[in-house]
Order: sequence, then structure tokens, then C-alpha cells
Amino acid sequence: MLSSKCDCAKYQIDSLFSYMLKFILSFVIIINISVVVSLGQQLKNDQPFTSIEDVPELTQKKLAKDGSRQIQIYLIRHAKPNLNKKFLSSANQAQDYIENYNIAPIHEIDSGKVRVNLNKPHQIYCSSLVRSQETALALFGDSYVIVSDSVFREFELKIVRASSVVKLPLDLWKGVSRLFWLFGCNHEGIESYKEAKKRVVLSADNLEKLANQEETAILVGHGMINGAIAKELKKRGWDLKSKKGHLNLGATVLQKNIPN
Repeated sequence: MLSSKCDCAKYQIDSLFSYMLKFILSFVIIINISVVVSLGQQLKNDQPFTSIEDVPELTQKKLAKDGSRQIQIYLIRHAKPNLNKKFLSSANQAQDYIENYNIAPIHEIDSGKVRVNLNKPHQIYCSSLVRSQETALALFGDSYVIVSDSVFREFELKIVRASSVVKLPLDLWKGVSRLFWLFGCNHEGIESYKEAKKRVVLSADNLEKLANQEETAILVGHGMINGAIAKELKKRGWDLKSKKGHLNLGATVLQKNIPN
């Protein structure tokens, strides 16, 4: 009787895990399709993928009549890293890819993808990861002060352990591992989700402070943390103007009117 119950429990766990894998794979496929569609729409557009500009003077003049002004925050995702990946990989191979991804240089940036039109002096934030630093330097060069801070780094990720016989798509390994991390089950040796959320609050604090000082705050960051920072800022009363910070060289832009 005991053996029968154990076998039943094992079957239920295996079935649940199989269902989770199928669900995450379907989710990954949908996300990849949406990204391809978004990029295709951008290629048809003659305008730059991302335009980084100061708040228009006319807007500020109108707001000044009511004793207010507008500030804004750009959350830009880094350029695509120059790193090849296999479609199918073992857990160890997926972990190697994650580690190599964190030190990989970026692809050369197409100058037509991003337009920088800033008239005022600005301080540019980036993370401590290579892909963020190189993107910031490529976009803003020697024209602006670039400050690298680990608080803006991407949420850390460790691939779940599995037999080397198991081969899965890399995105599926990442999706499953991230899901377990979000549930607090996969953070040995890396920061927990709870710790990462504290970084998000601190990141939002830093960006708000800079926006108050310079009118426009700019972060060259990463997909997941950009989204989390945007969510935190919306809680604080910021309005979402554009949401492309999950795409390479895309920007999520938030605005807020404050007393002058």
C-alpha cells in the first residue's frame, strides 16, 4: 500500500513538471513571435527604433504657467551580445551560455537604430555588466558622463540541475530556471528574488533623484530589471509613454509632472 501511494505521488509530480514545461515552452514561443513581429514593424518604419530626447521646451513652458515641469526616465536595453547559441542544450551547456553571455561583447550598433538628441549635459547610468557598459559607450561616447553601478545589473540566473542526457531549447531552460527562482527554489549561490526586488527599489530611487536634477534620467540596462523598475515607478505615479525596454536597443520611457 505504501509503495502504491509513493508511485502515485511520483506520477503526480512528474505530470505537474511535464505540464509546467509545456506551459513555459508555449509561453516562450509566444514571446519570441511577438518580438519578431515588433522588430518587423520597426524595420518597416523609417524612424529610429529609439529616439532619446530632452523634454520639449514648449512643453515645459506650458507647464510652467501652472507652476510645474516635466521630468522623464529612459530605460534602454543593451545591444545584442555577440554570442552564438545552440537550439538544444543540456543544463550544464545552458549554464555555460549564461556565464558567457555575461562577459560577451556586443554586436556593432547600427547608427540608424538609435538617435540621441540631447542638448543638455546628462549623466548616463549603466550596469556593471559588459553588454550594458559597451552599449552606453557606443551610444553616448565621450559626450556624456557614464556611471556604471552594479545595482542596475540584470536579475541573476542559475540553470536548474538536470541530467546531461536531457536536451532542451535554451529559452526553455532559462524559462524554467527563472520560474523556480521566482518561487524561491533556485537561488543557491546567487541573489534571491527578494534581494533583487530591493535592488529595483534602490534603482528607482537613483533614477528619480537624477531625473529631478537633470530633467531626463537615462539607464542603459537589461530587459527584466528595466521592466521591474518601470513597474516600481508606475506605483510612484509615473506615466508610461513607451514600452520597448525589453527589446535590444528599445526603450521604456516614463514621464511625470512635478511642482516647479
